[in-house]
Amino acid sequence: MTAEADRDETVRGFALHAVDEIARLVTAIDAEALEAAAALLCRVPRVHLSGNGRSGLMAKAIAMRLMHIGLQSFVVGEIAAPGIQKDDLLTIVSASGRGTLLEQARTARDFGARVLAITADPDNPLAQEAQARIIVPARTEVATRQHAGSLFEQGVLITGDALCHSVQARLKVPTSELNRRHANLL
Repeated sequence: MTAEADRDETVRGFALHAVDEIARLVTAIDAEALEAAAALLCRVPRVHLSGNGRSGLMAKAIAMRLMHIGLQSFVVGEIAAPGIQKDDLLTIVSASGRGTLLEQARTARDFGARVLAITADPDNPLAQEAQARIIVPARTEVATRQHAGSLFEQGVLITGDALCHSVQARLKVPTSELNRRHANLL
C-alpha cells in the first residue's frame, strides 16, 4: 500500500484529500468572473440569495456575511424577505441550474433585477439566464471522490467568503463593523 493510499484510509487523510480537491476547484474558477461579481455586489441596493437544499445553506451563509458587511441582504423564502425590485441582485446557488430556481431568475429579470448564477456548468439553463455567473466546476472540470455535491458546496462557501472579503475591502468596512452586526441574542 502506498503512502497516498494509507492517507486516504484515515479520516484525516480523507479530509486532506478533500482540501486538495477544493484547492483544484478554486483554481479552476474564472478570476475575472469573481472580480466582476464582487464589483456587482458593491453597487446594487439589495441582494437576494436563493438555493435549494445544501446549496441553499451556502446561499444563507453568504447572505449572513453580506449583512455583516452592511449590505441589505435577504434569503428568498424567509418570512421577512421583501419582494425583489428594479436594480436589485438575485444570487442563485445551484449546481444543476434547473427547476424552480430558474423560474426565480426569470421573475427577477421581469422586475428589472439582475441575476448572478453560482453554478457548476456554464451551459445549464440558469447560467444562460443570468447576466453574471460564477462557474464552480465541481464534477464538470474537477473530479471528486466526495459524496454528492459536497465539493460544489465547499467551493461555493470558500468563494463566497472570498467575495465577501473583497466587498468588505472595496467598501472599506472595518472588521469592527462586522463584529458589531454579529448576532448577540444567543
